[in-house]
Amino acid sequence: MIMPPMGMPSITLSDRLIWFAHCPKAGGTSVEKFMVATWGDAVGHLHWGWDLWWRRGGWRVADPPNSPQHLTWQDARRVLPRFPDAIFAVVRDPVARMASEYRWQRQGRRGTWLGRVLACLPFSLWLRVMLTVAQKNPYAFDNHFRAQSEFVPDTATVFRLEDGLGPPLGWLNRISGGGGEPGPPPHAIPTRQKLPVAASDAALIGQVFASDYVRFGYDRPSSAAPRPGLDGLAMALAPLVAKLDRRGAL
Repeated sequence: MIMPPMGMPSITLSDRLIWFAHCPKAGGTSVEKFMVATWGDAVGHLHWGWDLWWRRGGWRVADPPNSPQHLTWQDARRVLPRFPDAIFAVVRDPVARMASEYRWQRQGRRGTWLGRVLACLPFSLWLRVMLTVAQKNPYAFDNHFRAQSEFVPDTATVFRLEDGLGPPLGWLNRISGGGGEPGPPPHAIPTRQKLPVAASDAALIGQVFASDYVRFGYDRPSSAAPRPGLDGLAMALAPLVAKLDRRGAL
């Protein structure tokens, strides 16, 4: 069954509208689970079954072609009933964010066997394929490879995942009139082990996500020698991967 697209992760209270700018792979699912557990029906515009809906044919009608919880700020403004009274976001160092995405895909979280096969590529090649696809189609892979700065408006209150989820959830509780400080929730998609990232890969991430390093104050990785052989192979694989992603096969 084709379901209509929804809006964005929001809390609608009697006197205010709060919007969460969900940057993929930066603790957003944990924040949204806290929102639902705390405010219930006041939380709207989440579609946690979006991946399944997309694979079952939603890709034919989705506009924009990404889940409602991963709207960029530009797309969010199209569906917001009005400008929010408060906006917040949780961001993450881009290198850690890309490593987290790779681990997530290797665990089969995309739900297809082709997606699991793709994630069996070595990280260096996988990264270049993903970034090449996203360069051609920024909506690819449910916006997971967009810069976080595209999700977070200038007026947002920004927290870092590296500082834990206690600060953003405490802020949210206070601004909504909830009173006391909530205990930090467990990470909805926990990281069990760190992934070593080569200097050349970190340098590439620093180049592609330069806007995030500048805006959110992370230390940008040092430059490193490029790997033209991998770049060429990624360019060759990217068209097929882009087509499979667009058709819900990944």
